[in-house]
Amino acid sequence: MRSTLMLGAAAVLVAAGCGYHAPYMNSGPSLSNQGVEVRVAGVRCYVNRGADPLTDTTDEDQAGVELKLQVNNSSDQVAEVAEGQIRLAETDIPAAHPAAPRQAKVIPVLPGETKQVRLAFMPEGVPDCRHSFALELADSVEMAGSAVELSPITFQGKN
Repeated sequence: MRSTLMLGAAAVLVAAGCGYHAPYMNSGPSLSNQGVEVRVAGVRCYVNRGADPLTDTTDEDQAGVELKLQVNNSSDQVAEVAEGQIRLAETDIPAAHPAAPRQAKVIPVLPGETKQVRLAFMPEGVPDCRHSFALELADSVEMAGSAVELSPITFQGKN
């Protein structure tokens, strides 16, 4: 009985460690003049190993970054978040190209509403999570057919 409880507690701890966590060294939310605020509410970063999981080299390792964004619309108009326009740039490796998310829906955020948006990225050429990233939001939010100006949000995948 005691070993079953210990095993159950260990499983809960492992599962808890695999979830989202607060971003490390976050630049804070991006706030537009129109009243739309976007913040990184959670980060989950992991490494996909190459074909041989026990290899001595990490040449084939690929970081995966999942983000939970919180979008708050305090304006009197509907804001539309175009997931496919958001980019994740790795700021430590200049040669790495900004990554597009795997999904590309348009999400309406009604006036006075706050919504969570989950995005998943596989930034090419990024082998691990100990990097700095910039979430580029330009042209990703529109109100009444016009782009909402939002500055990039910088954060670190892990400390």
